[in-house]
Amino acid sequence: MHIIVALLGILGFIVVWYWRLKMLREVARDGRKVAETVANLPRKMRFKSKSGKAGLATVDDPREAATILMLEIAQARGTLTEKQEAAIRVEIMHHFEFPEGDANALITQSGWLSRNGGASHVVMSKMTDFVRKSPGMTNKELVDLDGMLVTVSEAEGDPTPSQLDLLTIYREKTGLRV
Repeated sequence: MHIIVALLGILGFIVVWYWRLKMLREVARDGRKVAETVANLPRKMRFKSKSGKAGLATVDDPREAATILMLEIAQARGTLTEKQEAAIRVEIMHHFEFPEGDANALITQSGWLSRNGGASHVVMSKMTDFVRKSPGMTNKELVDLDGMLVTVSEAEGDPTPSQLDLLTIYREKTGLRV
């Protein structure tokens, strides 16, 4: 009889401690969720402050603006093709030194920001002004960007008249004579 009571006591002891450990694990999981929420708070606040603005008004990086310019040049021929997207990706990876995944993310984000930007010449003008006025932007970088735009315009063959018009807008706004 005393063996049965001892076994029941040990079983009860195990059940109580199992339940306590389970509760501690849930508390730890909840604490981790709170910590992740707090860690993501600055990013969420930045997004929330940007979400009330128009797409192009949220551009705050000249590399982002340059990608929008390349997308506009590509889309002046029609729908963005695989060759054009590959050309943009290669230019981003080479000039901005981004890995392929980051280059793809930048293309996607830039496309999302410019989707409601208006006519191509308006977007081209706004983003060229942004790039030109960015702190630390040099003439060499503006010439490099011109080369990037030309490369994208030639991805599917000779540039179309609409692509040449957008290149002219860029060159006039930056003061480049090519």
